[in-house]
Amino acid sequence: MIASSGGTAAIIAACTIGGGIAIFLLFMTFQLTRILESVKTTIDEVREEVVPLLSEVKTTVTDVNKELERVDGVLDSVGKITKTVERVTELVEQAVSGPIVKITAAAAGVAKAFRKVRGGGD
Repeated sequence: MIASSGGTAAIIAACTIGGGIAIFLLFMTFQLTRILESVKTTIDEVREEVVPLLSEVKTTVTDVNKELERVDGVLDSVGKITKTVERVTELVEQAVSGPIVKITAAAAGVAKAFRKVRGGGD
């Protein structure tokens, strides 16, 4: 069986198209491989830079937390001192205001008596 020239041309065209597609796919596979290698290299470089940074961030956060705990302790102490000062102030006010009122009343009484003795009377 001998193929006609039209059939032979179709077979040659099909082989040429198939070969072209195969070459195109090989080229695309090669390009994709290069892109993936580039992405892998970039990821590796980023990882090399990020891991030490994360370690530094962890250390910094730990240090900041320690300082915040210390400041929290200081603020608690300041709050306690403030309450103590308020109580002392109230006690001093109570201790001093009563005698001051009595002294003022006594002074007013003495002044009134002095005016009476002097002859000015109310």
